Amino acid sequence: MTGGRLVGKIISRYGVKHLHTLCGGHIMEIYEGCADYGVRVVDYRHEQAAVFAADAAGRVSGIPGVAAVTAGPGVMNAVTSVANSWRAQTPMIVIGGQAPIFFRGKGALQEMDHIEVMKPITKWSAQVPDTKSIPDYLSRAFSAAMDGVPGPVYLEMPMDILFNPSDDLEALEYSFRRPECSDKTAREIKEAIKSSKRPVLIIGAQALWSKYKGEIRKICEKLGIPVFLNSFARGSLGKNHPLNFRFCRKQALEKADLVILAGTPLDFRFDYGRQINDEAFLIRLDLDPSELKRNREGRISEVCDPVSALYKVSQIADWQPTTFSEWIKELNSFEESRINKNITEATSDAKPVNPLRLCKELADFIEELGEKVIIVGDGGDIVGSAAYFVKPTHIGGWLDPGPLGTLGVGAPFAIGAKLEKPDYDVFVIFGDGAFGLNGFEYDTAIRLRIPFVGVIGNDAAWTQIKRAQVPMYGRAIATDLDFVRYDKVVEALGGFGSYVEDPQNIRKELEKALNFSRKENKPSVVNVKIGETEFRKGSISM
Repeated sequence: MTGGRLVGKIISRYGVKHLHTLCGGHIMEIYEGCADYGVRVVDYRHEQAAVFAADAAGRVSGIPGVAAVTAGPGVMNAVTSVANSWRAQTPMIVIGGQAPIFFRGKGALQEMDHIEVMKPITKWSAQVPDTKSIPDYLSRAFSAAMDGVPGPVYLEMPMDILFNPSDDLEALEYSFRRPECSDKTAREIKEAIKSSKRPVLIIGAQALWSKYKGEIRKICEKLGIPVFLNSFARGSLGKNHPLNFRFCRKQALEKADLVILAGTPLDFRFDYGRQINDEAFLIRLDLDPSELKRNREGRISEVCDPVSALYKVSQIADWQPTTFSEWIKELNSFEESRINKNITEATSDAKPVNPLRLCKELADFIEELGEKVIIVGDGGDIVGSAAYFVKPTHIGGWLDPGPLGTLGVGAPFAIGAKLEKPDYDVFVIFGDGAFGLNGFEYDTAIRLRIPFVGVIGNDAAWTQIKRAQVPMYGRAIATDLDFVRYDKVVEALGGFGSYVEDPQNIRKELEKALNFSRKENKPSVVNVKIGETEFRKGSISM
């Protein structure tokens, strides 16, 4: 037994099935432990991708994903992924290598102070002091990652600590706590809903970590309130639930007399709270106490698992589910108006392909596959459009980077998700710009036989920025790309690639891609040349 083998043994006991990594001399003893104790070592082409994949693994499995990266540039390449996890509130453990302690300060290879770099973007950042402390530090790391607001943890393990002989120590128990809503607050929320005429419920990312997440559909049906699902909560009500609205959030918030934010921050996505009617009775439920006063304070607020509050309210609700039927009918009119407005573009035969046509074709194709589908969004403009059309079937069925807006998550998220849910079909919606960041992780998926289907909306531009840039300045600088044959890149790596210019061929090529991935256990990509749409005109990108 060594320190590295002890790491493999302990994370296996904690239920971790995969270690995401890019090889390095400082950490290779951990690989031996993982191999000995049944943890698959999955190696990537960039540390950023390895840590993105660990993030996705945690979201899908409910157990913190684990990545190991070597010292110096290995840890620094992981910083963006850790920061993304920090903003997205996802649990993850990153183990970083370091030069041996006896070389500290002497200028060893790749030596630097990683702890201070990671402190601002982790819940806990520490160096394991000796080999016998590995069980204690791993237990504390898993507890910290899951306790309260989930988030990333950085543990540094110097090379001598990993290679030193060790007693065969056992894993320690780890625990975490998420506060539940008080009965008093639940009663106050119930009375506020009863007094309202036009309530709106917005459920956000924190729902993914609630022990009540499987009850969300029943909760919403009992409350009878119009619901908007944000971030990881998408899919909580299934595909076509009558209470789940998607196209009319702006109108709903402008007219609402009561708004419940359940694990949803008032950030740029809600214009920092200014989208909500000034006179609306605001209720804020969040695991993060600092969020409850940010930008706009609620009339009722509590630090708690937000779904626990909704569950308690649903248990004491004493109104009929049809109470808000007139309000729902009004919102349905907004919803239908927006859908009808978009139907022309979504059924257009124009070439290049209208982006909405691509989104609708993909949404229709995925909808026919049933419940076992996970969708990853990696891009700006095309993902913003696709999010309105694709319908995740379950909570955890939609993965996007979160509020940091990091590009390059697509292939790594797909790999991490597919490894945890091998019987699910995984799709990635790429922008052509985003594909360029970690598209080479197709090599990882092909080499390790991890199948998924990528769809690229290729408009040869960084459109989310260009859309604002050209009206503002009258020209485009640094926002033009080219109609690159990314499909040929994937083909050269050994996967399936196809190129589509005619909208009539989208469905056929999606079928080919999925059939290839299922049969060959390798990823595929459908590269679609798209034109422009006014669908997201005026959308902000900052």
